Amino acid sequence: MSEQNTQGNQISAVEVQQYPEHFAAKVTGKVEHRVGDGPLESIPVGTSMKVDTAIASYVLSWIDPQDQQPETAYLAKREFELYVENGALEVTV
Repeated sequence: MSEQNTQGNQISAVEVQQYPEHFAAKVTGKVEHRVGDGPLESIPVGTSMKVDTAIASYVLSWIDPQDQQPETAYLAKREFELYVENGALEVTV
């Protein structure tokens, strides 16, 4: 995020978009997401996924390797970016 001065000398935070609207990623470490109000679930290492950018989050979509069913998860932008910084997610733009 960066700060910008607005009219009346008020400071507001402006989010800088780090990734395109649609891109791909691969799980290379421990990545977890929460299903509703339930417990955290891990996404298996090696999982390739499509990622779509939403207003405050990233939408991850992949095929579950065990049952071949489509899966979708939402991660807050900062949480997703932390997984990338820590090497648990590899982004391919």
